[in-house]
Amino acid sequence: MAVQNLAVKLCGILETQLEEEVTAREWRLLGQEQDGSQILTWISTAKDDKEVQNIGVYANKTKTLSILHTFDDKLNIIQASVNATHTLLAYVVKTLPTDDSEVKEPLYCPFLICLLPDKERVPEEVEECSTKQIMLQYVYGKTNKYSPGIRNDRFLLFKHLECIKIYRTPMFLNEFDDGTEKWGFDGIYPEPETIVKVFSWAQWDCVNQVLYYIHFRQSAQSFAEGEEVKSPSEATPTLSALQFHADLPHETVMNIPLSLPNVSSSSEGAACGAYEDDPIPLRVHDCSLDLQIVCDQRGILCICHHYLYKPLDDSTTSLVMEDSADLKDSGVNFAYSITLLQHGCVVHSVVPDLPWALAKSLRPSYTLYEDNHLLVNIPMLYTHLIDISLYHEPCCHIVIPVDERESGPSLAPILGWGPHAMVDLNTLDIVTVSVADKDLAATFKSNTAIENKLAIMHYLILHEGNMDLAEELVSWSCVSQREGLWGLQRVLQEYLVGTTHALTRRSLPASALPLCNMLPFTLHLKFADVKVRNMCVSVSQEKLWNSAAVVLAPRQRVCQFAEDVWTRVWARLTDRAPPRLAPQQVLDKLRVSLHCYQPEALSRCSTPLSPSAAGPALGAPQRRSSVGSGQDLLPFFELDVCTASKQEHIIAAR
Repeated sequence: MAVQNLAVKLCGILETQLEEEVTAREWRLLGQEQDGSQILTWISTAKDDKEVQNIGVYANKTKTLSILHTFDDKLNIIQASVNATHTLLAYVVKTLPTDDSEVKEPLYCPFLICLLPDKERVPEEVEECSTKQIMLQYVYGKTNKYSPGIRNDRFLLFKHLECIKIYRTPMFLNEFDDGTEKWGFDGIYPEPETIVKVFSWAQWDCVNQVLYYIHFRQSAQSFAEGEEVKSPSEATPTLSALQFHADLPHETVMNIPLSLPNVSSSSEGAACGAYEDDPIPLRVHDCSLDLQIVCDQRGILCICHHYLYKPLDDSTTSLVMEDSADLKDSGVNFAYSITLLQHGCVVHSVVPDLPWALAKSLRPSYTLYEDNHLLVNIPMLYTHLIDISLYHEPCCHIVIPVDERESGPSLAPILGWGPHAMVDLNTLDIVTVSVADKDLAATFKSNTAIENKLAIMHYLILHEGNMDLAEELVSWSCVSQREGLWGLQRVLQEYLVGTTHALTRRSLPASALPLCNMLPFTLHLKFADVKVRNMCVSVSQEKLWNSAAVVLAPRQRVCQFAEDVWTRVWARLTDRAPPRLAPQQVLDKLRVSLHCYQPEALSRCSTPLSPSAAGPALGAPQRRSSVGSGQDLLPFFELDVCTASKQEHIIAAR
């Protein structure tokens, strides 16, 4: 992992821009925007030796750090957002209770400040302070297409367990007598619109401008035989998504019923009494629900849910949220479930019987790795690489142990720093996550499960294209034979089938690539348990029922002809791919094809090429002498001419 510290880098940029020595400290990351910029705050010393607090925005693309505002007092700012023109700043101050204060709980206070040069920078309180968690976020993409001279910027206000509102802060283009024009903000904005009422969890996707949230809906009456009938008053938690557009209204594009134990639908307060202030990615929730969504424009949507539970007996389990004497003496199950919506399935991972103190401190981080994998980093334990390829169904996972440490990082994906970049929110270290070939080779050669070795072989051949390392590992398996003859046979079979599929995929034209959905790509891969040191990572898969109904169809969208992540997810859920052929079926089809295609030995027709010249005239076949010309020295008279092409051969095999 390549590591660089964000605070150290920004201190150097400040010294370069100000051309003086800078004493900046206590750096804190407050959020990031769609353009890949990050918002930070830090403490510096003014000319009169007074400590001031600065808030600024950094763009790694241009390597520039702009100071937005300077506060005379030191504030506990936990999150902030700025509009596209850097003229309006919204931030949240968290006031912690003290011994001599009347407030016994932390208060969240939202503020808005105008950054125009000719305006007095006085923070305005957006709403009254609340003990419920409050976050603010500007929505990008709103233009002045239909209102020249007016820019309608919008920001969202999240108030946990109460509502989500959208505020509009219009800015006007003022014309002066000398012909100049300047934008102005009078501090007056219309009444906010409540777009979500009661919600228990929310996440803002700044790249795709999507709002995910969990709310509670009345359960529909079911008439299915044998299904449990819920009472009309019982609410079901539902995960929904709101897609925001530039010049069109936002729309609901997804509704997924969830099964979340011990999640209250009331507004009585945090279920476990504490809030997690997560600015990246921006999430509003308490510590009872650790949920994160990873989305990609190609049509990938992963819903990652991390939880701890205690198995009570063979039929019941208990969700763990608080400390207790029993938990300190016994272990709990560390688990995370990943819903792969594009595949219509859920992958469950469980590490049983972890010490309570260790399990409570672990927070998984999720990021899309390359094009076909979801990388789950479990600090101090292992790195989990789950195959979520769009080219085939989920079938395998790789578990790579990491170095044991006393404490692990709290990683979050960061924009504008290249692929696979993540930031440690505790130390502000920028980490480029990667899976090195030496780690894959070391894991393959270790005493790991055979399924883990087959998954590594699948990854190297089909996804990374590293045939050199794959051949090296096959040679090592032939020499060592740690898994016995049966294990070596499975490795060789995986190598042959995977290599054949990879070569076929690379040789087919783009129009024929759908044929690969019918060809086998593996023989043995499946989700199986893998042992890491003294722990066992148990992985299983579960199919979703009627997953295509959870995403809005393109004809029901506001933009019916626009293509985005939701239309691609819907297309993959509604596309019924044909069942893959077994290797024996492919072999039988090839044998039939080869039986109909038997060129003569030593003939030029053994290499199937379509003739380039015009064929002979109709009538009796022309006999060609192989002795008369010096270029045709075949020991027989060739009567038949093969005209089969490679494409005809593939179609015949199909």
